[in-house]
This record gives sequence, structure tokens and C-alpha cells, in this order.
Amino acid sequence: MKAAAQPSDGKGPGTRERILETAIRFFTRSGFDGTSVDEIVTHARVNKRMVYHYFGSKSGLYSAALARVYERIAHVEAEVFSDEPSAGVAVERIVTAYFRFLQGDPEFVSLLLWENLQGGRHLQSLPASVTKAPILESLGRVIEKGIASGEIRADIDKRHMLINLMGVCLIYFSNRFTLSRTVGLDLGDPAVMEEGIRHAVGLVRHGFLR
Repeated sequence: MKAAAQPSDGKGPGTRERILETAIRFFTRSGFDGTSVDEIVTHARVNKRMVYHYFGSKSGLYSAALARVYERIAHVEAEVFSDEPSAGVAVERIVTAYFRFLQGDPEFVSLLLWENLQGGRHLQSLPASVTKAPILESLGRVIEKGIASGEIRADIDKRHMLINLMGVCLIYFSNRFTLSRTVGLDLGDPAVMEEGIRHAVGLVRHGFLR
């Protein structure tokens, strides 16, 4: 009979990553309170003390999980504004990019919802680098140019614009199951999702552009 794999207590380069990826999976499923360090280390096949070596505590591990998924969306946002697009192009790009990201990364959606249920308490402990400042700066430049050229209304606030952009996209995924049952649209259907992108882009265009 093949012997069961033993927990690793090594400090190899893959140990921290294995703990973190396992933790993201379990926190996504059950949230902070519903997940134990024991089940994370069991599935990651590591010694329990490695969690405290790398992350300090369960809270530290959860914060690292949040930071990781926020890094994922930050990369998407940076790509959208990499070539300083016009306002019209930026609107279409960011809405489409958010839809594609949220569709392909349900872990981000779930952890975001769990953290909001927790009152955002773990987000407060994240490093200053985990912020929406970069996309707000890029969006601000697009808005300034758009206002100057007459393409964007002069009363647009970049912070509210970003919140509205994210909100119109996130609802398709955060409320996917309840909306599918109550409005008669299967939000898991790729064709319905493409239609949703078109509607969202049109809505944002009419709301922000002249």
C-alpha cells in the first residue's frame, strides 16, 4: 500500500505559495470564520507552524489572500490604461475588462463579498500598495482630457465614476444566482453575458459621455 503524503515542514520556495493558494480556495468557499488553519495545512500538506512562519496568524494569511486577489485585478486595470486611451475607448475597455476578469476569477468575487460581510476589517491591515489609487489616477487623466475636449461631462467625479463602473459589472457575478432565478436570464450563459457587456457599455457611455 502506498504511504500517505506527510506534511512538509521545509521552507522551500513553493511552501508559502502552496499555503496561500490553498487558503484562497478555502476562504473563498467558507469565509474567514468558516475556515480553520488545520484544514488549510492538511490540504496544503505542510506543517502547521509554516502558516505562522510565513503569515504570522490566520488573520495574516487571510489578509495575504485578499492582497493576492486584489493584485490580480490591479494588473487588469493597469493594462486598460497602458496607452492613455480616449474617454470613449476607455469606457468600453474597462467595462469589458471587468466583465472578463470577474467571469474568469470567481475567487475575487467571493472574497470581496466575504470581506464586505466582515465590515472590511481585514482590508484595513493590507499594505498601502493595495489601493485603487493607480486606476483613479489613470481614470482622472482620461476624464480631464475628455472634459477639455468636450467628450465627457464636466460634473464627473472620478471616484464615483469608478464605483459606478465596478458596480454595473460586479452585480452580474455577485448576484448571479439570485438574478438568474428572479429576472429570467441565465447569467451563466456566455451569450447572455455578452449581451450584458453590450448593455453595460451603452449604459456607461450614455451616463458619462456627452
